[in-house]
Amino acid sequence: PAPPRSKVATHATALAPQFKQKEDMAAGGAVPQFASLYVGDLHPDVTEAMLYEVFNAVGPVGSIRVCRDSVTRKSLGYGYVNFHSVSDAERALDTLNYSSIKG
Repeated sequence: PAPPRSKVATHATALAPQFKQKEDMAAGGAVPQFASLYVGDLHPDVTEAMLYEVFNAVGPVGSIRVCRDSVTRKSLGYGYVNFHSVSDAERALDTLNYSSIKG
């Protein structure tokens, strides 16, 4: 049987970008500086480089991590893509949600 197709943010609870608050206060309140997207159901062969190529086409990517088993280093089937701006993360979500990365 074929392995499952990779999807971007496959769980409803993971769809919204997670925000890290900027330490500096701007205009009297905290301003989101970064946004992270959960990427799930990844094919075992999907690498950080593959995710970078896909997501960086939408907006500048800050960092990417495919989560791996600490002993075998095999992919656990999910990862995170971190964007420098919330708007880029939202655009990636709107553009790539449920799209196949390696299927």
